Amino acid sequence: MEYTTEDFPRRVRLWRHTLGLTQTEAAQRLGVERSYLSQLEGSRKPGEATRIRFEIEEQKAGLGPGPNPAGLRVLETPEEEYRAAAASALYRAQSRVRALPVLSWAQAGLATDFQQMPEEWEGSVASEVKDDRSFAVRLRGDSMEPRFEDGDIAVLLPSVAATNGEIVVANLKNEGILCKIMHVQLDKNLITLSSYNPAYPPMQYRREDFHWIFPVAQIVKNLRRK
Repeated sequence: MEYTTEDFPRRVRLWRHTLGLTQTEAAQRLGVERSYLSQLEGSRKPGEATRIRFEIEEQKAGLGPGPNPAGLRVLETPEEEYRAAAASALYRAQSRVRALPVLSWAQAGLATDFQQMPEEWEGSVASEVKDDRSFAVRLRGDSMEPRFEDGDIAVLLPSVAATNGEIVVANLKNEGILCKIMHVQLDKNLITLSSYNPAYPPMQYRREDFHWIFPVAQIVKNLRRK
């Protein structure tokens, strides 16, 4: 069966409780604010990038979409349990894992739109994101510490519009590449970019100040530091 929008809060709660995560810990895994996760567990519809990030985490936990995923209802017979397990295994086996190009901070900064992305890159990273235009960028700087660090890899979704409260990588016309948390004031056409590191104050821009803004689907941690 296909999930409806109404199923999403239940799926998020099931995933979080299955892994024994607090809302703060779960929000960190999804790259969103705790207050935003709380709203998702209520009735708020997720942004596309958040939905994709959640589905990746959901699949890792063995709770991917499919008939009767664990916990959504009681399976009454062994046959039902078998069919549910088989459907879940089939879904995970069919999930598409592919190698995405990893651009350096400088390479991404030179591209003023998606068509100008370089044909050569510094490496690749495995990902299950479904956006055929996805690519990754190796982060630089300390503005997103302690959550993300210099050298971590951000997987971006060029085909998806970033929504309020999401983590984005943006190319500013006068400042180059930034990885920030985005907040939008639609009535004033203003975009505020903020950091996890309190040493960096929030900054305000207008949409025309950007070459592009792409939401981050996932962060691949660089566990070995030089």
